[in-house]
Amino acid sequence: MSNLKSLIERYVASYNSMDIDGMLACVDEHVVFENISNAGNSMRLQGKDALGEIAGLGAQAFSYRRQNLVKLICDDEEQSAAAEVEFRGIAALDLPNGTKKGESVEVRGMSIFEMEDGLLTRIADYS
Repeated sequence: MSNLKSLIERYVASYNSMDIDGMLACVDEHVVFENISNAGNSMRLQGKDALGEIAGLGAQAFSYRRQNLVKLICDDEEQSAAAEVEFRGIAALDLPNGTKKGESVEVRGMSIFEMEDGLLTRIADYS
């Protein structure tokens, strides 16, 4: 198994278990995180602290969440990867997009990952 693939799988497993410290252990200090949504509300942030803050808010928003890597393709140099992703969650509170507490959320999209020196330097989620 490639280093990049195992790093991504560790990051997603930490995400699924709402282990923010585990997620942050997989990323570079200057990581760039982007969430690009067709529904609007796209965001871009930089830095491990900023990612930790938004990851903490995301974990509080769901009583259950599961991201599934349907397909993961790494480039030949093991520096970047693209993943087809399915997300399922149950809202723990009323969300800004109109989803009410207790309602389930299902989203299908893709994520782009970039790695340098054994850590993720960019994560871009598209949905």
